[in-house]
Amino acid sequence: MTFLVVGESIVDLIGAPGTWRFTAVAGGSPMNVAVALAALGRPVRFAGEAGADFFGDLLRGHLEAYGVGSGELAEAPATSLAFARIGEDGSASYDFRFQWRLRAPIPLEGVSCLHTGSLAALVAPGGEHVRALMRAASEAGITVSYDPNVRPSLLGDHAEAVALVEECVRACDLVKVSAEDLAWLYPGEPGLRVARRWADWRGGRPVVVTRGAEGAAAVAGDALITCPAPRVRVADTVGAGDTFTAAYLSVLAGAEPTPERVAEALRYGCAAAGVACTRAGAVPPAPGEIAELLPSLAATVA
Repeated sequence: MTFLVVGESIVDLIGAPGTWRFTAVAGGSPMNVAVALAALGRPVRFAGEAGADFFGDLLRGHLEAYGVGSGELAEAPATSLAFARIGEDGSASYDFRFQWRLRAPIPLEGVSCLHTGSLAALVAPGGEHVRALMRAASEAGITVSYDPNVRPSLLGDHAEAVALVEECVRACDLVKVSAEDLAWLYPGEPGLRVARRWADWRGGRPVVVTRGAEGAAAVAGDALITCPAPRVRVADTVGAGDTFTAAYLSVLAGAEPTPERVAEALRYGCAAAGVACTRAGAVPPAPGEIAELLPSLAATVA
């Protein structure tokens, strides 16, 4: 199973609580997924953008340190930035300096699973290119994975953003979405009702909903699968959802999405995200660290 992840790479400037001091770390949801897949030993390519500047060097060095390679990073006018403020509960809020112009051709030969999402699939002008790549991958029989990971401050008109997200959902095989994203996309509508509707659009293929400290749930066919989050000491939640995505994809991509298989993917994703929450920044866990938490988690199928 060879993964291709396409999307933004961003330098997160993470603020120290109560101060205006920031620490620069590599981030961006799609790049976090690519690095976490590599940390799990999965072959992965990453295509995105970075500037020819100090922050771009940080991103290229981060990819290379995990064996992903930076050869498919197109040059951008400047590297995108996200200022992150960490709350008392470890949650992060963001202020972005972001551009997305990706137009470089991205070969699909040898790819088993394409993952994308977040700003890369929605923000013009690069978003149109990414959505076309999703359609091309689907037509080629490649598994397509999508995570909306919405950033409302950068998405403009709400109705247009919802329409683009729904276009992406219809084009993919696997969807992971946070409960927070669903609440913004469909205010007042229960998240699992939306997940069921999205699954029905796609012939019952799985939709996974991450729920923070409550763990994760998935709709797959007629089944509802749930898994709690592990109990850990939280440093921050930066990159936890992306770590979940990489871990669940490592179990589910390319496999028959039976309820039992989806349950195992949720357990692995929740354990991986739990490890990620115990340290600052998007630092991916090793398989052994995930294995230590797995015995404490039991998924249920109803």
